[in-house]
Amino acid sequence: MAFKVFISYSTRDLQIVQAVRAWLQLPQVEVFISEYAVPPGAPLAPTIKAQIQTCDLFVLLWSENAAASEWVPQEIGIAHGYKKPILPLVLQAGLNLSGFVKELRYIAAFQNTQDAMRQLREYVLTNSLLKKNQQAFLAVLAIGSLIVLLKGE
Repeated sequence: MAFKVFISYSTRDLQIVQAVRAWLQLPQVEVFISEYAVPPGAPLAPTIKAQIQTCDLFVLLWSENAAASEWVPQEIGIAHGYKKPILPLVLQAGLNLSGFVKELRYIAAFQNTQDAMRQLREYVLTNSLLKKNQQAFLAVLAIGSLIVLLKGE
């Protein structure tokens, strides 16, 4: 099963979004970007909410544009409500996080973009491996429980 990443962003930062998506192009990672995933004419809200609900990681691309966006704060609230891990990438120096994310440690993408992308990719790879190992462990546990039940012990 793929490790699902939801990217929250302002459409004014779409060029940066595309770069992040390129860094996360990995076989075991599925990246959701509404700009590409929701067809024209389709309602955004139900799809975005469903994708946040099922994501393994909520990546916030924080910029002045994101702070002024109508959608980004709502997406943050939904992710917080579903208790999703939120990883902010701050794109501009001197820009503070707000609301539910203001206390989170962030990646300072404005300092060194290449290093920030490496940190993000490493975080995603590490957590996707943890998820895969957890799923394997649960499968082994389930098989062990089934064997015990079949043996009548």
